[in-house]
Amino acid sequence: MKKMLVAYDGSEASKKAIEVVIKCADKEDEITLLTVVPAELSESSFTRMLLPTIDLSNVVKSGSFKQKAKDSLSKLIKEIEPNVSKVNIAVESGDPADEILLSAKKHDSDIIVVGYKGYGKEGRFLLGSVTDKVVRHASKSVLVVR
Repeated sequence: MKKMLVAYDGSEASKKAIEVVIKCADKEDEITLLTVVPAELSESSFTRMLLPTIDLSNVVKSGSFKQKAKDSLSKLIKEIEPNVSKVNIAVESGDPADEILLSAKKHDSDIIVVGYKGYGKEGRFLLGSVTDKVVRHASKSVLVVR
């Protein structure tokens, strides 16, 4: 049995990562789908500086991004479940690369599966910045899907 952690952000690369995992998974494997909600979405001092007159607590309800991420992952479970023994979902908040690495340890994953480029900061050169950091710092094997 393999335990696979799949980082999913809704990008085309992460959708391809899901496709590859479905093709490669055995019936006894366990998959954890992870989405990381960047803390900057609602808690950034930069955001507060740009929007000083807007009370973000009225615009962004606590947990709303996490709930939308859980709903998105729940839809993916239906595609994956027939191919594996168990599918878990996890939604974390923070730096995406750090949370992927922490979740891989937390879930005792054998492999981390990430897309080549996701939705992230602009200005990447060769590899997505999150993917690059995960590859460089992971203690587990990493599969980068193009």
